[in-house]
Amino acid sequence: MPIHNFAVDTGQVDADIWDTILTSYRSESELRHTPIAIHDYESADIKLARSKAREMINVSGAEVTVFIRTDNHDYDAVWDEDPDPTYWNPMKIKGYFKPQPVETELKEWGAESINKTEIVFDHFSIKQLNGSRMLRIGDVVQLPFNSVDPNLGPKNYRILNVTPSGNFRYTWLYLTCVLETLTADITVRPEEDMPEEERMRTNGRYRESL
Repeated sequence: MPIHNFAVDTGQVDADIWDTILTSYRSESELRHTPIAIHDYESADIKLARSKAREMINVSGAEVTVFIRTDNHDYDAVWDEDPDPTYWNPMKIKGYFKPQPVETELKEWGAESINKTEIVFDHFSIKQLNGSRMLRIGDVVQLPFNSVDPNLGPKNYRILNVTPSGNFRYTWLYLTCVLETLTADITVRPEEDMPEEERMRTNGRYRESL
């Protein structure tokens, strides 16, 4: 028996079979927007998932204060920083986070208290409050940290990374942010620590840098 040559078309497969489809008598709209489509913004399942996601955050989360950073023209694109950032008026929103213990690291100029944590927001709530401007790197979050000494407990956190999470039917349910404490940074000192003459409010913005 000769060895089969796979390079030769034996005609056993009809090429036209891949160019046919079952004919449907439904309209183009009915075909594209079928009632059982997974991706459908009007789906009751998606609306239910959003409501349950918000309920989960409201039940398990704590109320935090979020300062949305403004977009200034003095932003340094080379060094990726703003020497004098401004923030919009703070907003109160609930977020779930697990308080992490404060760690002390020895730096070049002395000991520095470092604290990183992760916080989860309801994606739809953030979108309702800010529209298309979601949270991003540089925004500041104030967390309730039940420290033994309130003067040493961390409060102001800068957002380092923002990632949508909890996908359900092509819809994000949560917004997860990685935070890091702000220590000895004059541009993010708490409002009550700023001298009165340094405070300036214009157009609903803070330039006391928190």
